[in-house]
Amino acid sequence: MTKKIGRVMISIIGTALTDLEKVMVAHSHTAAVLLFSRNFQSKAQLKQLVSEIQKFSGKDDLPIFVDQEGGEVQRFIGDGFTKLCSFKEIGQKLIHAEENNIASEVTSHTRKLTSELLEFGIISLTPVADLDQGNSVITGKKRAFSSEPELNSKILQAYVAALNSENHGATLKHFPGHGQAYENGNDDSHICQPVDNRTLAEIEANDLIPFRDTLPNAAAVMPAHIIFSKVDEKNTVGTSDFWINKLLREKLCFKGILVSDCLSMVGSGAENFLAKTNRTLEFLDIAILSNIPPQEALNVLDNLDSGYLDKRRIPYFEQWTRFGKAERRQALAYEAEQDEVSMKRNNASSTVTSC
Repeated sequence: MTKKIGRVMISIIGTALTDLEKVMVAHSHTAAVLLFSRNFQSKAQLKQLVSEIQKFSGKDDLPIFVDQEGGEVQRFIGDGFTKLCSFKEIGQKLIHAEENNIASEVTSHTRKLTSELLEFGIISLTPVADLDQGNSVITGKKRAFSSEPELNSKILQAYVAALNSENHGATLKHFPGHGQAYENGNDDSHICQPVDNRTLAEIEANDLIPFRDTLPNAAAVMPAHIIFSKVDEKNTVGTSDFWINKLLREKLCFKGILVSDCLSMVGSGAENFLAKTNRTLEFLDIAILSNIPPQEALNVLDNLDSGYLDKRRIPYFEQWTRFGKAERRQALAYEAEQDEVSMKRNNASSTVTSC
């Protein structure tokens, strides 16, 4: 039987699955789960949650992701998770560094990141390839290595190489660059629809450089929820034939997975979630449908136009999600152990001793 993989990454509400979320993770169109700070209390709880997700998915493997960049964007902190420095802090240390020093600095960061996530089989959606050029959600949260395209590219290439050495695929975000500050502060795609009025030549000479140089070694790319009015005046990058097909796929020859940013963000458009997801999946492999009520997410899963990944894309998906696969499978054994302990406790409490 031909293997089938879904095309939607979902999120969950709390620290354990609700009954409706058990249905969601088991849905054949669910490709992965994205966790947030609200889903983490402790390492023991996180291990139990990973076990639940794997158990109720009924799948051979259901990948689990998190934004664990460091700095302000790090969902798991404490109880064994190191507070990682931000990408800006890494970049500031490396302004005048030699290449071997760059490799050493980023390897220290990636090893902490991957070693702590590997215990749970969780993959980080990282790194940020945007330039540090004033954007409120990038510069404002210290998420970019540098404002200089060439230095940013050098650090980014070293970072991706370090991730790959840990068997962790890189997801470059947010193509072709989300680092610019825009007029009147309208530059955060979480809360508005950013419009960038620069020409393609300007973008290619700046923001695109780190992406172009690093794409050959990346497993996935996440497009920005931005409209570049002088390139495609109607469509965001992730729903643009020019940006996705003509530039990223054809000119830059990127073969890996294309994953959307969260479709609950204002910058993804004003359509309903089903329409937005269907539109996104015309261009991208995976749509992230996070931070919406479970019933709405389930409605999308039930009514997708194209809910299964093209079989030709499956090897790229498996490459992207290879990190932690064995650990996610081991989580099923942990779940079985917990069930056995619970059963023994219940049996012991139900035993009545006769006088």
